Amino acid sequence: MTMTILLSFNPTAIAQSTQDAAGPMTRQEILSRLKEAEARHLSQADIAAEVNRRGIAFTVDEKILSELRQAGARSFLLDTIQRAGKNAGRPQISDPEVLDDEAHRRALEGDTSRLPFLEQARLHAAEFAEELPNFIVIQLVSRYVRTPGNKDWQLEDRLEIELTYRTGKGEEFKLLRVNGKPTEQSYKDIGGSTSTGEFGSMLAALFWPGSQAEFKEIKRETFHGRPTVVYDFKIKRANSRSTISDTHSRKSVVAGYSGTVWIDTESKRALRIESSHDDIPAGFPVSLSENAVEYDWITIGGERYLLPVRAEVLLGMSDQKVCTRNVIEFSGYRKFEAKIKVDPN
Repeated sequence: MTMTILLSFNPTAIAQSTQDAAGPMTRQEILSRLKEAEARHLSQADIAAEVNRRGIAFTVDEKILSELRQAGARSFLLDTIQRAGKNAGRPQISDPEVLDDEAHRRALEGDTSRLPFLEQARLHAAEFAEELPNFIVIQLVSRYVRTPGNKDWQLEDRLEIELTYRTGKGEEFKLLRVNGKPTEQSYKDIGGSTSTGEFGSMLAALFWPGSQAEFKEIKRETFHGRPTVVYDFKIKRANSRSTISDTHSRKSVVAGYSGTVWIDTESKRALRIESSHDDIPAGFPVSLSENAVEYDWITIGGERYLLPVRAEVLLGMSDQKVCTRNVIEFSGYRKFEAKIKVDPN
């Protein structure tokens, strides 16, 4: 028995919200951003990050600082604006060869180290998609099903999928093998439960200011040898960008979700996210939707990136009382090199 279900996180609004505007920020722009922060549509850490990226187009003096304080600017944002003011007359470095990666990392840490812990994690999550290279990875997906009367999971099939990630285009899937045998069948026609969003959009959605996620620290523990701070979180349906689609009935819903995130105390990066959709509208074919993603450092083209290494998706159909479970392993990360065909004429 198979269920054709797609679970995805829509990154479009998130990507649009983090795109840089052209040119340095004006005083009025920053005041406008502070109003958004006051309405909880934006965090001051996001404003600081934008100032770092774009610089400022005005002279910083005590009058300006006083105006920003009255508008609610916190000390770390004022410090960022003052630093940007000091650098305003310096040439901007846009060539990554001019500033080595280690120096850039130290500079970035110097700008953000005084931010609250969660705000540092938010900044790193925003950088996640920007830092991703074009790459190819193999997904090994073991799909299980549990039917009424059976307590144990039954292996349904194993898929080998080539996933290509390209900046601006996102994820592309090519089905290579089913149960170890080569296949010409396309990924979209395979049927059963599938998922997207493990690369970036799930992480970005959690820390996107528009999601207005509510965080609560619950404990500190070691995760895969790394000290972490563990938070429970909740995102209401009204602020969610998470979509569950049942392609059999051609119905889709946006649902709110809650879960837990493990954040490395040293790097301020998320190492694991677990989430469960907790307010799926009544009458929708899918009544249960949970997933988890684990991240680790992977070297691609000589550079290290924090990327998914394992994921799990659990889905349930209320009318059939059937559950599916996908266990996804990622292996063989390599840089994507576009093939260029030369016309001899």
